Amino acid sequence: MINIKKRFNKLLNDVRESSPNLRNTLKEISPISFCISLKDQKKIFIFISDNNSDISFEESDTQFEINGSFLEILYTIVSGKINRNLIKGDAELAIVFFNAIYKSNIDFIYLIDKYFGNLPAVFTYVIVNKVFDTPEIYKDSEERNLRKSLRNISIRLDRLEAINRT
Repeated sequence: MINIKKRFNKLLNDVRESSPNLRNTLKEISPISFCISLKDQKKIFIFISDNNSDISFEESDTQFEINGSFLEILYTIVSGKINRNLIKGDAELAIVFFNAIYKSNIDFIYLIDKYFGNLPAVFTYVIVNKVFDTPEIYKDSEERNLRKSLRNISIRLDRLEAINRT
């Protein structure tokens, strides 16, 4: 059986490793306990401390609760603006925690590489750069050639993996 607490601690440590800002901020505000309550879903109880964090579906004391639909919470994460109506309990702590996560510059490419491998990380990196950084993707011929080379390498790796499986 999967030990969720152990996996959550490992994930949390990897997130801290990918963002020194978050590590320092969590040290300042921890221990922190909260609940995420999505509409029509079981409540998720999260406790974050230095070395003993936990996530579960069992009822426990919390400092605040984030209560809303999936779309409301997703909008909050994407926009970076917290709707105070979603928070029950210590709203000030919830806002400090949310801002700590939102402004921590977590290296998601590093986490994707660590958990899913090189290819998904490369693809994510290219997609993120394409979507957020460059309005005119194929204007530069050097960049276009580099992207073409990366695509060819990716195809070759996929073929090698397929050959190794058979």
